[in-house]
Amino acid sequence: MAIEVDTFALSLRSTDTGRRLTANIYFVDGVTDAAGLPRALSISELVMAICLDRAAKLEAGIIGLMDEMSVTTAQLEAMTIIEQDVVDWAGRTKSKSTMPLADSSLPTGAPYEGTSYYDFLVTLNVIGRNVTGVVVNGDADTSSLTYDDFIAAVESAMDSCNSFSQQKMIELQSQTSKRDQAYDMISNILKSVNTVLVGTANNM
Repeated sequence: MAIEVDTFALSLRSTDTGRRLTANIYFVDGVTDAAGLPRALSISELVMAICLDRAAKLEAGIIGLMDEMSVTTAQLEAMTIIEQDVVDWAGRTKSKSTMPLADSSLPTGAPYEGTSYYDFLVTLNVIGRNVTGVVVNGDADTSSLTYDDFIAAVESAMDSCNSFSQQKMIELQSQTSKRDQAYDMISNILKSVNTVLVGTANNM
């Protein structure tokens, strides 16, 4: 935020030197009057502009963090659906069988609805592109994972997402606290300036 300072003469004069007293006014990029010209700000208004600028930047960061957490939550929900479906399928299967991951898709209303299990899991690097199915009650081959290995891979990815969410939650709390402090600073400084002005007026 670029700030320019200008000085103007007051009507009062110094009791010591007899010279006219001066005061500062401030100009901030982006703060204009009704005519679109730079608006002269008092020190109180300058403080407000600085604090609001900081709060706005923090707010943008908070929104970004919330968007990241929303994406992670959707990924966790989708992986939970896939894992439960594979668990249910394995529980119904008594002999060796392979579940093709490309043949099943996330249901309507779920995150990433319509996306095949294969495409979703490959995109998140949960499985390799060569892994096209899950084998239960038998050994895996070059294009499949055993049921246990598949569940372990999904659980590992979910743990990573949970750790990511916890880290982002800590960042979110920190950024929110800093934003609130910026708003509190506006209130505190304006109260202090008002107290000084009232005291000065009472002494005149």
